[in-house]
Amino acid sequence: MAPFDDLTPLGKARRLRTLALRALEQYPFQVKNIRLVAIYTNTLFRVWSVSGSSYLLRICRPGWRTDADLRSEVMWLQALNRETDIGAPEPQPARNGDFMVQAAIETIPGARRCMLLSWIPGTILGKQLSEANLYRMGILFARLHAHAAGFLPPPGFTQRKMDSLYARGEEDVLFSPANQDAFTPWSRAIFEQTGTRVLEAFARRYAGPAGLRVIHNDLWHGNIKIYRGRLYPLDFEDTVWGYPVQDIAMALQDLMLDVSPEQFEPLQSALRQGYESQAAWPEAYPGEIDTFRAGRMLWVANYVARFERDYLRPHLERVAPQLARFLETWRLRKVE
Repeated sequence: MAPFDDLTPLGKARRLRTLALRALEQYPFQVKNIRLVAIYTNTLFRVWSVSGSSYLLRICRPGWRTDADLRSEVMWLQALNRETDIGAPEPQPARNGDFMVQAAIETIPGARRCMLLSWIPGTILGKQLSEANLYRMGILFARLHAHAAGFLPPPGFTQRKMDSLYARGEEDVLFSPANQDAFTPWSRAIFEQTGTRVLEAFARRYAGPAGLRVIHNDLWHGNIKIYRGRLYPLDFEDTVWGYPVQDIAMALQDLMLDVSPEQFEPLQSALRQGYESQAAWPEAYPGEIDTFRAGRMLWVANYVARFERDYLRPHLERVAPQLARFLETWRLRKVE
């Protein structure tokens, strides 16, 4: 039998389905059917019980998040469901009362951590990117930030802060000698100058504790569903301590990547208007959000340098002009 890592995506999905069924044996209901939703960083299955309930089973990628990260996700989701009507997924306990189980089968190396959450109906927001829906997205952000400002974390909650480019301990290799040939002198200078500005933004924002709170940190339009005109947030595994400006920066960066320059401006404006209908816009100075967005671009470049080295040079060539414009204007936009 072929090693798991040598399989096609379809072959991996078949084996992971068997592992999913093994994990579901630990929950207090009878499974009627399961269906693969997606294989991203994690693998997701929709689960139907005999009684008619529907769930999402996440098979966590080994090493991607710590147990403390995932348990912190559960703690915040429980508080959101207990204290708000935001409609976040609700973690489901196994028979032993835990919200994370281990499952293993002989044909996949190692045990995998699995989590079961309530199923959220609807369509991914990325398929319906209108100004009206971005306005709703701004409201959603403001409501999450308001709840987080008063959230009292239970014992064991993560202490991790999003206070640097590589806040989860990622190896910093972008400017290493091994990657020197991927830069031109001009592009290296642009990336280095951007890094300096981003680090200054981190230092300025984290100089005092005021406003620090739990943030989603990955609430982009691919992690939100829309159902009957209402938005529902998904995928809280990146839960971390940070600031609302950083949360918004992540969402706007993904938005810029997925829409045209002509679409981006009105959609960004609609998100801000929705947010400001509930709370003050959280930027301390013009360009702060775009600076944290530039930091995300440095993180992505470092990721490419670590795992997709063959694509590093063209990636840097594509991104450098955007960062050069940002250094001149404090505005991060696509360069056509």
